[in-house]
Amino acid sequence: MKEAPQAKGNVGEIYVMFKLIRDFNIKSVKVPQEFFSYDLITSNNKRLEVKTAKYRDNPRPWKDGRYKTGHSYGWEWRKTTKQHEHPHTSDFVVCLGYLSEDFSGEPICFVIPSEKFWERSNVLRITANPSKGKHKWFEYKDRWDLITT
Repeated sequence: MKEAPQAKGNVGEIYVMFKLIRDFNIKSVKVPQEFFSYDLITSNNKRLEVKTAKYRDNPRPWKDGRYKTGHSYGWEWRKTTKQHEHPHTSDFVVCLGYLSEDFSGEPICFVIPSEKFWERSNVLRITANPSKGKHKWFEYKDRWDLITT
């Protein structure tokens, strides 16, 4: 049975709240029937959009359209349909990547300034194997200090 995207998002938001609770009062901005382009706000007025993903194996198609042995292991985060329609007002996008299907264990965390995240496209992919080359997004891995300053 496939979980609802909202359930996956709730897991991520709760993780971020617990991660930052020592330094801040954290408030969820979820209000029934209302839309905000961010999920949480800290007591130092940082607006956080939380994106949660599971580890995936994405086969890479070759020129002839068939899948070969090339794979891209990692995570993928997308804008929601409503985020396409509304400007982003968050300060940071916190991307959580879980290795397990059931969200157990610690996720890999990327704290990315919103303008860096959304200036690219509607989808952000981060590979899980930084040994295949320095991936630009790994500069934001575990950068919780960006929120606390």
